[in-house]
Amino acid sequence: MTLISNQKLMKLFAFTGLATVLLSTELTLAKEMQGWKVEGSGTGIVEGQNYSLYNLDQKGYLGYQDRRGANLGWDKSPNQGMKLKRKSPGSGAIKCGELFALFVEKEWIIYEKQTTGINLSSRTQLADDRYQWKFTNCQANDVIQLNQPVTLTNTVENDSVVGCKRVWGVNLCWANTVFSFRGSNYHKDVVPRP
Repeated sequence: MTLISNQKLMKLFAFTGLATVLLSTELTLAKEMQGWKVEGSGTGIVEGQNYSLYNLDQKGYLGYQDRRGANLGWDKSPNQGMKLKRKSPGSGAIKCGELFALFVEKEWIIYEKQTTGINLSSRTQLADDRYQWKFTNCQANDVIQLNQPVTLTNTVENDSVVGCKRVWGVNLCWANTVFSFRGSNYHKDVVPRP
């Protein structure tokens, strides 16, 4: 629950009296932000090798957590729990725009409609419909560098996933559903209505 965050936001909006003033002056769209770092050794992300997926907003590493919807949560330390499997045969490092399946600790992460939280789910088995991720906001065919900010996009939702504060589920959102204020992302449902 983000009840404390909601109270802070309500005080913030009460201070100005108008959310539209904040939206037009101090907020930026999360879609313009790179929300992740793939941490590991080497220069590029190699298929099948394990890495730690660090979220810049949540200041934590994406890991497995048994819960309704996507079995995802946050680790405080690097967990070497992420790996990729490219859709097309190839070798070498993953490149910008290349389609891959995303594995986090125990399961493959996929788009799936949920009643609460982000529309993500997970599966233990790799299948053809699991290849729905790519790195974007980069130059086509450039190698995705380790330990540098990256944008992680789901091709089914056609949007990037970012860390955010939200009322239900793991603190992840689609970029088109969040706003950023003073360096933190918030899901639109967290914002109090005037």
